[in-house]
Amino acid sequence: MADNQETQQSIKEVLKQNFPVFHNDQLLDRIAKEARVFHNDEESVVVELGDFPKWIPLVIKGAIKISRADTEGGEIFLYYLYPGQTCAMTLNCCMVDKPSEVRAIAEAGTEFIGLPRKALPQWMLEFEEWRQFTLESYNERYENLLATIDAIAFQKLDERLIGLLRDKSIALGSTAVEVTHKRLAEELHSSREVISRLLKQLEKIGKVRLMRNKVELLDF
Repeated sequence: MADNQETQQSIKEVLKQNFPVFHNDQLLDRIAKEARVFHNDEESVVVELGDFPKWIPLVIKGAIKISRADTEGGEIFLYYLYPGQTCAMTLNCCMVDKPSEVRAIAEAGTEFIGLPRKALPQWMLEFEEWRQFTLESYNERYENLLATIDAIAFQKLDERLIGLLRDKSIALGSTAVEVTHKRLAEELHSSREVISRLLKQLEKIGKVRLMRNKVELLDF
């Protein structure tokens, strides 16, 4: 019992630090009681496309990558979730009881507090703070999606590549990004040959240094 109480208290402290919007003691108690802390030493799937999410992630360390995929295995990167954020699309799936339309992958070293989907409808009814947090999350992700659409529609591929590398650098907390050319191509919905050519051009002008399965950002 003591260990459980210490765990709940620890969750409450982490929530207060990363999610200052939550200051209602009753809501904090409910979250701490029903939540679970996830530690991801390796890249791992949080929510798979087409699955019914079991947990809603509240990111407290690292980053979670959100992407869309088609039936043929194609994928396009949408945005990252950072500490203090959650996935509005996953929230929506839980509220209307439908399968996920995105894939959520936690980067290596990411930690998040998982909220059970069954608890969310009741929290929406009981706690104004939770309703406000949900609405703010929807708005933030809506702006992220608009930015993604703008990038696809108006930015050149090299600009999108630079933006993706910058996002990955922030997510990993390092200027050295471990990623293959093939993976970058998949996330940008392009070909490996095109991405490799663009990376070599960026290396020539001193923006990056290319290594085996790694890109080091030099001047971003």
